[in-house]
Amino acid sequence: MAAVDPSQFSAMGKFFPELTELQAVHVCMLVFNNLSVEELAELRDVAPNTVKESMSSAQKKLGVSSMKLLRTSVINRVLMHIAIYIFKE
Repeated sequence: MAAVDPSQFSAMGKFFPELTELQAVHVCMLVFNNLSVEELAELRDVAPNTVKESMSSAQKKLGVSSMKLLRTSVINRVLMHIAIYIFKE
């Protein structure tokens, strides 16, 4: 698996103020690199259950009930922020 630099996602945390910085990075890595929980756990050198627990907490904080909805919610929020930025100018 190609190396993924988590720092490239840290700026996206501002789109998710209800999440911890680590949760925001994990969510963005899962969504925008299309990683599985197991792949993310391997990249972060943690147990898959650790990532699952973090994602479960993120789902609750974002008000979604599944990983599929989490992915959709994250994409929609990021696109909304981009659109707002573009149309402000």
